[in-house]
Amino acid sequence: MIEEVDEEERRIFGIPAVLTANERATLQRDLTLLWEQTYERKLGALASDLERGRRFFDPLARGLTLRERLTELSPPPTDVSRRMERYGEPLVVQAGEGLLLVGVEARLTIELLKRVRSDREHIVIPPSAASWAEHTAMETYRKWALSRLRQVIDLRSGAGKEVMQAVAVGIVLALLVNRSDCPQRAVEQREHSTPDGRDVDRAIYAGADRFAEVLTAKSSRSSAEHRLKGGYGLTEARRRLAHRLIVADDASAKGVQLIYIPAEYRNEVISFLAKDLARRSNLTAATLERAFDQLVSEFRAYARNLAYRSMVFERPADTSELRNRLLAEFITNKSLK
Repeated sequence: MIEEVDEEERRIFGIPAVLTANERATLQRDLTLLWEQTYERKLGALASDLERGRRFFDPLARGLTLRERLTELSPPPTDVSRRMERYGEPLVVQAGEGLLLVGVEARLTIELLKRVRSDREHIVIPPSAASWAEHTAMETYRKWALSRLRQVIDLRSGAGKEVMQAVAVGIVLALLVNRSDCPQRAVEQREHSTPDGRDVDRAIYAGADRFAEVLTAKSSRSSAEHRLKGGYGLTEARRRLAHRLIVADDASAKGVQLIYIPAEYRNEVISFLAKDLARRSNLTAATLERAFDQLVSEFRAYARNLAYRSMVFERPADTSELRNRLLAEFITNKSLK
């Protein structure tokens, strides 16, 4: 049997469900002052204010960022601190040195106090209103907690807010052109400081850079980024393609890693790239065709840097098939926009 909770004992975020008119006015005034002091702006629309709470309560915020933001705050008036400290969390958070932080629960409480009707003496926050506030708080924190996961899922599915960096697309295409689809045909990733490492990096980045320049009509990243190991391009490609792009230790050579796109994911990767490229509003099929052809031309010119290590596996017929498939899927995706 469920025990009924007395109306006088029921609380929402630590606030009694029954308040006197004076308590309501004081609480609303104190919370509003703390909110505006914490976020340095007047109350606005509820949804935007809740999102603003990320400034201090985002679970993904870096410690350094939070420390810097806390140093910008000032303690509230003594009488406000005294009244608010008795409620404690989750309504207010003591942040040391007399600082009080408010966030989601405080903003929802302000909204409750505005919405609930009252007589001259008291207000009663009904269970339905309390349930709405608690559910909204839970959903807000849930959205924040899942934001990183959502970002990863969006990147893996090609639905991220930003398109894939052009040089990263070029690196993946260079691997596909080279038919690096298994450990035996993988490109070897070595330290850029070694002659072998520089030769491999030049071979892969020559085509990728040229591809990016045609797509974006500007020069690519600095030469410091023209390396597979620790370079941005490959890192970006791995973020997007996840398990479809393998970087694995070479069991036969210490300090060497093998980079390849497993054959079973080849068509999936081509589709991913075509869909992502189609999101570029100004990119046409003619420009993509020219970019791909110049990537292949540059790759072949520098292929000798891979040939002496037996890492060149390109076949013109396969490259032609890759080109046609990429362009066809790009055009299809463009037509769906």
